[in-house]
Amino acid sequence: MVRYVALLLAAAFSSACIQVGQSTEPATVDPAPGEVAFELAGPGEAVLVVQVSVNDQGPYPFVLDTGATLTCVDESLANELDLSEPPGTMAVGGGVRGLGPMRVVSIDSVAVGEARATDLLGCAVDLSAMQKAGLDLRGLLGLNFLKAYRVTLDFDRRTARFEP
Repeated sequence: MVRYVALLLAAAFSSACIQVGQSTEPATVDPAPGEVAFELAGPGEAVLVVQVSVNDQGPYPFVLDTGATLTCVDESLANELDLSEPPGTMAVGGGVRGLGPMRVVSIDSVAVGEARATDLLGCAVDLSAMQKAGLDLRGLLGLNFLKAYRVTLDFDRRTARFEP
């Protein structure tokens, strides 16, 4: 039997943004235990980027994306990591460009600092347009990872805390 997975991906990084006021760069921080540093990138600093390890490789820059149902990796990273497709699973995803088929992949582990999840269903997406726009992104950290944690963002210090 074929299993269908419906995905909803937010494309926060492709939204038009207006920056209000001037950007103030935070001082260099030394994250406390359970915290990771993040950076704000893109137009209007609308993309929150954290470093993520996938299958104990990396870290890679991922968007912390509360609108993405699944954690997704760029197609090129999925190929580099040789992520397999679970048998009998098909997915349809939606984003800024509309609905379309999406490749589902099995991810053994995802880690952000000390926060870790195993045996995740993920997707492989083409992020080349973001990379061409100057955003060095290798994936989206989605709700299937985030929902296991209370995530607290400190924009003054540019840190994220992940608490079970």
